Amino acid sequence: MKRKRFLIQPLALIYLLFMLFCDRSGLAAMSLLAAALHEVGHLAVAWAMHIPIGAMRFDLLGARIEVKGRILSYGEEWLLCVAGPLSSLVFSLIGSFFWSHSKLAIAFSCASLLLGLLNLLPIQTFDGGRMLECALLSFTSPKRTSDVLRGCTFLFLWLLWAFSAYLMIKIADGISLFFFTITLLARFFEGRVPQKEK
Repeated sequence: MKRKRFLIQPLALIYLLFMLFCDRSGLAAMSLLAAALHEVGHLAVAWAMHIPIGAMRFDLLGARIEVKGRILSYGEEWLLCVAGPLSSLVFSLIGSFFWSHSKLAIAFSCASLLLGLLNLLPIQTFDGGRMLECALLSFTSPKRTSDVLRGCTFLFLWLLWAFSAYLMIKIADGISLFFFTITLLARFFEGRVPQKEK
């Protein structure tokens, strides 16, 4: 039996459909397009480097590509990770050429820019976190790499949370970023809590 290649978490699908159904301005559709092109960047580099893709998984916090049949070098992994944010930044620039023609072009360009910059943050599970991990593992121990990555993740998650709280207080916006950051912080601390022995 053939393995599924495109897997989406049911809750993520419900959220996505709800967001698109309620989207009267087109902003959610432009954000979705920006996210799709971000992932296309990863897939294009995987294809160019002959990296076989086993599956693509989507959940509420984003997408993950699963490589099948081989272990990537740190350099290959780094290139695969940087491709998404780079793709987002390039599409943001392309979208900016159409700002005078459409509000949707502005929305798409801004969504791509924010997605690209957000993914460059050195946070575990983000492209930037994986890039930092690959860079550190090439010259230091896995333990030291893990410690540095956890410290960076902790620091940048709190900074992201503080920024989202500032947006909510100052301009009454940023609630999505606030809940996104809270979810990431919960996952971060969940990983630190030792499991009870049975």
